Amino acid sequence: MTFRGNSVGRREAMSRYVIVTSRDLYEYASSPYVLELAGALKNRGHEVTLYLIENGVLAARKGAQLAARLSDLSRAGVTVLAEDVSAKARGIEQVAEGVRLSNMDELADLIVDGCDKVIWY
Repeated sequence: MTFRGNSVGRREAMSRYVIVTSRDLYEYASSPYVLELAGALKNRGHEVTLYLIENGVLAARKGAQLAARLSDLSRAGVTVLAEDVSAKARGIEQVAEGVRLSNMDELADLIVDGCDKVIWY
C-alpha cells in the first residue's frame, strides 16, 4: 500500500483493487455500477484492474456497446483485462482499444500478490 497527500496535508492510503466480473454486463441492471466503481476508485488515486472473465468478456468485444466505456476507463488509467479462454469460447477475436487479453495465471498473480482488495461481481 502506498500513500498520497490530500488537499489538507493528510496522507491517505492508496490501495490496489482488482475488480473481477464474470457476469454479462448487458444482462444485469446493476452492471453500470461495476464500471462506475472502477472509474471512481481510479479518480480517487487508487490503482485499479478490471478483469473480465466468463460472460464478462462480452463487453470487451471490439465494436460492442460497452467497448467504448472500457476504452475510456483504460485511457483514465484503469487496467482492463479480458480472460483469453473465455473470449475464445465466445467467439471474440478482437477486443476493444485499451483492453488486453490475459490468462488465469495473471489473475491468480493479481489476487495473491498484486492487490490489496478484490471485488468479485
